[in-house]
Amino acid sequence: MTQHKSPVKNWLFWLSVVSCTLYQSYRYPLQIGSSGTSPTYADTPFALQAGKFIFALPVLAIALTRSLTKPLRSFQWIVILAVLFLCGYSVFKILGDTDPAIFESSFWMLFSLISVLAIDRVSISSIDKYLKFLLIFSFLSTLIEVTLFFTVGRLPALAYEGTLSVRFGGFLDDPNGFALICFLLMGWSFYRFKARTRFLILTGQVLLLVLTQSWTAIGFFLLFLLVWAVLALLKRPAVGIPVVCLMGACVVFLLTKLSATLIPVLLNLLSSKQDSVQDHVAPLAEFLAGWSEWILLGTASYNHFESWWLGAVINYGVLWLGVDIFVVAALFVSLVQASSRATPQARPIFVGLIFGGLYFVLGSFNLPFPLVFPLNVLFFVFSFLVFFDKLEDDGPTDRQLANPSITGPLFPRRSYDF
Repeated sequence: MTQHKSPVKNWLFWLSVVSCTLYQSYRYPLQIGSSGTSPTYADTPFALQAGKFIFALPVLAIALTRSLTKPLRSFQWIVILAVLFLCGYSVFKILGDTDPAIFESSFWMLFSLISVLAIDRVSISSIDKYLKFLLIFSFLSTLIEVTLFFTVGRLPALAYEGTLSVRFGGFLDDPNGFALICFLLMGWSFYRFKARTRFLILTGQVLLLVLTQSWTAIGFFLLFLLVWAVLALLKRPAVGIPVVCLMGACVVFLLTKLSATLIPVLLNLLSSKQDSVQDHVAPLAEFLAGWSEWILLGTASYNHFESWWLGAVINYGVLWLGVDIFVVAALFVSLVQASSRATPQARPIFVGLIFGGLYFVLGSFNLPFPLVFPLNVLFFVFSFLVFFDKLEDDGPTDRQLANPSITGPLFPRRSYDF
């Protein structure tokens, strides 16, 4: 097994990850976010908007000096050059338009890349501790928000008094973004815990997901359950067919009995979502009509879209989008490859990263996740850790102690032969 550095040597890396994770926690207690989406919140002051960049720049500089001497393989260099292209093109675009969104997604991708290149190894046990912290913090922050809402009427960011549109977004105070945290923790928890503990944690995570009222997240979750059920049906039809029939009968029974109550509620929710749906589709026809003006290099000025993939091709052009897709695909393939070779104690982390990453990629068809801090940092940091072989099994974890036969390296060194 390759020798790794002491966890103390990774203090800058973990300072970056934890600080980015917690940075937006000021939103709920200070009621700061966007006055356009909440009648009780004020717009974020410029100092807080710039604060994350002020923190990131010195960290980036320190990490850059440490990353220059790291040996890399050819395909890893190709991905690095692709990231530099994305950032460089964004800098070129920002010269004609000062909207910070032009550069933000590429900046945090570069920040994550250099933060990862600057270290030698990150232990599985340290990531496991981080996810435990994230799990506890997610539950506690949501519990506080829900308790204050029902006791004193304190509204979270995306909420309107006297309506059903009260969406809880945990410590991020961002329901759509917090849903991604839920998926990350769901995948990890499913393999990390057992029996009743696993059931309680996963049930709690599903409840947190429902409380977000994120249609993108809930739709993704239901689609995942459908695919999972079909695969289980194909694998064991003798068991799967009766279970699916029973579940279908239960759904029909519940809809029949509760339709009088559910239909008004659903109509109310649909009404509250009309403005959001309009934001997703309204500008599309106008831009498609003039596609020849932006198809190659993008539009001259930045245009905000709810859909990241749609906005990316219009704002940056197909060349930039193609490189971006290449980077994301390379990272995701490396996650899947590493997961297939991971030891049992590391498997929960990989499943969490894949499940959360899948939602990051697919959810971006409807939401701008690569622009949402800190979700962009978390996705790219942990994906780059895997891609550049920075993860290492550093000894027994809780699961290893329960099963001493689990030993060996996290996954063997390999070359990328896509």
